[in-house]
Amino acid sequence: MPDSTFNGKLQPVTVMVVDDHPALRAGLCSLIGSDPALRVLQQATSGEEAYAAYRSRRPDAVVMDLSMEGFGGIEAIRRIREIDPRAAILVYSVHNSQVLLERALEAGALGFVTKGSDVDALLLGLKKVARGESFVSSDMVPALLNRHRPSGISQFNQLTQREFQVFKLLSEGHALPECATILNLSPKTVSNHFTQIRAKLGVSSPAEMARMAIRQGLIEP
Repeated sequence: MPDSTFNGKLQPVTVMVVDDHPALRAGLCSLIGSDPALRVLQQATSGEEAYAAYRSRRPDAVVMDLSMEGFGGIEAIRRIREIDPRAAILVYSVHNSQVLLERALEAGALGFVTKGSDVDALLLGLKKVARGESFVSSDMVPALLNRHRPSGISQFNQLTQREFQVFKLLSEGHALPECATILNLSPKTVSNHFTQIRAKLGVSSPAEMARMAIRQGLIEP
């Protein structure tokens, strides 16, 4: 945890809250604000907004939702870590998917807490990642352990990080041109990723991708 002081007093960890649901975001801000060791510095409603806000405000820690409009939480994590390799990001997601855990950690998140966890897990997780430590809520420990077991290897591990981003956008109902715009890629590049995704996962259409994503708990039915 940052040890900056003012007038001899320890300063709280500054936090950026990233979530596109107003009520949940307000609840998170209230919860975080109730802990004297934490202080909400900034709010953001999308991955794009979070990336821009991080560049200007540089909070000590970020609590990041994954399922948002635009390029989403995982891409926001990747971009933030590109400009600040020491960024302390804690995922706070409704999904308890091992695939999302793997992708979030690969993108640079230090922790992962599910929204079904006790609220104390979120507060503890923020303090842990602010100190540069890793943290996952108790319900994600089995998934974390399975990352290094052959039986836990997912078919999604065949996809590169960029291919996974395209897969998720397509499964959420975005067309190829929309994916290109959201990810700031050329339509040809996105089309090539689509071809690779179909070959690696054995699917032929975005509709099949959506069904696969629902089965894996990556998106809501």
